[in-house]
Amino acid sequence: MLSITKPVATRRPGLALAGAAAMSLLASACAFTPPEQAMIAQQPKTLPQRNITSFSASLRCMDDLFQQFGKTNYLITAQEIPDATGQVQTGTKEMLISAISQMSVKSNAFNFIDFEEYGSVFVLGSFLADPGGPPVPTGFEVPNYYVRGAITQLDSGVVAESVGGGIGIEEADIGASADQVMSVVSVDLNVGNVLNRRMLPGVSANNSIVVRRTGQAVDGGATISKLGANFNLSFNQSEGMHSAVRSLIELSTIEIMGKLLQVPYWRCLEIEQTNPEVTAVARSWFDAMSTSEQISFVQRALEGQNRYQGAVNGQMDAATRDAIGAYQAERGLLADGRINFDLYADLIASDLALGREPAPDRAPDPFIPVAAEIAQPISVNLTTPRGPAHRYATGEAIGLTLRTNADAFAYCYYRDGAGRIARIFPNRFAPDPYLPARQPLYLPGAAPFDLVPERAGVTEEVLCVAAGSEIGRNLPPSLQAEDLTPIAVESMDEVAELLGQASPNGIALSRVEITVTN
Repeated sequence: MLSITKPVATRRPGLALAGAAAMSLLASACAFTPPEQAMIAQQPKTLPQRNITSFSASLRCMDDLFQQFGKTNYLITAQEIPDATGQVQTGTKEMLISAISQMSVKSNAFNFIDFEEYGSVFVLGSFLADPGGPPVPTGFEVPNYYVRGAITQLDSGVVAESVGGGIGIEEADIGASADQVMSVVSVDLNVGNVLNRRMLPGVSANNSIVVRRTGQAVDGGATISKLGANFNLSFNQSEGMHSAVRSLIELSTIEIMGKLLQVPYWRCLEIEQTNPEVTAVARSWFDAMSTSEQISFVQRALEGQNRYQGAVNGQMDAATRDAIGAYQAERGLLADGRINFDLYADLIASDLALGREPAPDRAPDPFIPVAAEIAQPISVNLTTPRGPAHRYATGEAIGLTLRTNADAFAYCYYRDGAGRIARIFPNRFAPDPYLPARQPLYLPGAAPFDLVPERAGVTEEVLCVAAGSEIGRNLPPSLQAEDLTPIAVESMDEVAELLGQASPNGIALSRVEITVTN
């Protein structure tokens, strides 16, 4: 009988080890993170933190200044702020918007308008200047000003230094080294008029910052050009350059917005008013005022300190002269009762009252003093979608937007090309004159009527007033006529005068003159 013998298997150590490893991997697979825990695993290991920059306190200070000086409801936009150097990729426009927003929390000084649908400011301005062009969408508010600028300079490593040394001993070698690299980045910002794209003279900023990197930290110093003011800053090591750019944008925004609205912005940067460049800026503001504007400013400022009880009318009278002389004597100025730059500089160095309104078109009429129970002076702003031009063609419906900085009761009147005047708000379709603070009121809005010019070559007008209390019951008979029908008055000035008489607490006014073209 034949038999077959099976060969005995030879043990191979490598194969055995591989098998053991495979079994180990299979066993360890049981320790994988379950899929349902993936959302937990992706959570950040540290909590987010609010970005507190070197100029956060200065931005809040600007908000307070705008409120004290009565600056509110300015419409502004911005172009992209490119990096002309091609080396700093950061969202500078969004930094600008954030800075403007932070300085408008309480004052509502600026409302930022995003117009990207229209492309560049050049396209928007050309579009608005053509009264025969396509209509602007309902509710779109045209800004009066725009900001443009760029990161214009980045000199990396203008200073690069290192130092090191060491010592060798029998048991060990000991060494040490240190290094630093300094870079300079500059930003230029300017403000222009949206309609004609004309840059406003003197409303610009050209500031620089030095970023210093050492082996342990990043710090820097910002400088306002011409003022000789330096600021010591500190940044995170990995975000040094971008944080430096944010600080530079905030610093420049404070400067250009302060110059635009003519408030003493240097106080928020702790720069002395005796600085020669600060004095030059303030003097240029004073010299640009007319005599009437200088008188009105002083009257409002002294009224804010209860030193003057007369009318804010821009006219020098005995009461104004006496109030000026008393203030000058107390402050150590030449007490001659006259308005000069020394008086103006002393007033803006304190927290007195309202400054001049450098509006791009017609400035709102001065606020008539209110009683003590009113929390703050009411400011009213009336605009059209045509921007500062206010030009409409015959047959083209006029649209307006009204805003107030405080809760108020509003009344609006329209004068057509023939001189007829009618009340357009409140009306039978919107009978409530109450307007909450900062809430836009669109005229005519949803009401089934339009304001349509019929005659070319004439000027039409819309007047809106705001009061801290309802004045409808106190209106004289000539103003109690039915809405949307001509009333028995001679002019808009008469309407304003009668409304002022009906309000014991005072009123604020804003007017828009509309040029009608073919």
